[in-house]
Amino acid sequence: MKNDVTVERVRSHLLDTSPTAGAKLPTERALAEQLGVSRNVIRRALSIMEIEGRVVRKVGSGTYLVKPASAAPAGQETPSRAQVEARDVNPRQIVEARFAFEPNLAALAAMNCTTLDLDRLAECARRYHSADDFEAYEEADAGFHRTIATATHNPLLISAYERFMAADEQAEWGGIRQRFLTAERRVASRKEHDKILTAIRNRDSAAAFDAAREHLQHITSALLHP
Repeated sequence: MKNDVTVERVRSHLLDTSPTAGAKLPTERALAEQLGVSRNVIRRALSIMEIEGRVVRKVGSGTYLVKPASAAPAGQETPSRAQVEARDVNPRQIVEARFAFEPNLAALAAMNCTTLDLDRLAECARRYHSADDFEAYEEADAGFHRTIATATHNPLLISAYERFMAADEQAEWGGIRQRFLTAERRVASRKEHDKILTAIRNRDSAAAFDAAREHLQHITSALLHP
C-alpha cells in the first residue's frame, strides 16, 4: 500500500509540474534522484501514465508528455477533421469497430510485444483487478486495450487506435455503459482480460485473437442486442 501511495505521488508530481505537451521528461535516473525514490517507482509511475495516455515513450529517444484528449475552449482552436468526424460516431459504430479491430491488435501484440510491454500489461491487470467501482474499472479497461495496441509496435495501427479512442470518448453513451458494466459483468470481464493477457504472454497469436473476440462478443451481444 505504501508503495502504491509513493507511485501515485510521483504521478501527481509529474502531471502537476511537467511543461507543455510534447516536452521531453527527464530520464528515470534523474527523476529518481530528484524525487528521492527508486527507479522502479519512477518506472511504474510512468507505466501508469502511459496506460492512461498521459505520456508516450519513444525507443532511443525518451519519454514525452502527451496533451490530454479534451475539447479546446471556444474560439481558441478549430477542430480537426478527425475531431469533427468523431463527434458523429454513435455507440453502435464504436462497438462494431472494436469487434472488427481489437482481436487483430491482440494477435499482433502476441507476436510483437516486448518484455516492457508485458510489464505494462501486468500493471494494467493489477489496476483492473483492484478497480472496485464503475469509473475506476472503465479507466482500467481502456488502459488495458490501449496498451495492447501499443504492444503491436505498428505506428499506423497505434495512431488509428488513438483516433478510435477519441471517437469513443466523444460518443453519446448515455447510461448504456453503466447498465452493462455491472459488478457481475466486471468479474467476468476481468477473467476475459486475463485470458487475453495469458495468450499474449505465451506469444500465442491465434489464442489472443480468439480470446479478444470472445471478450468482445459479450460486449456486442449486451450493447447491440439488449
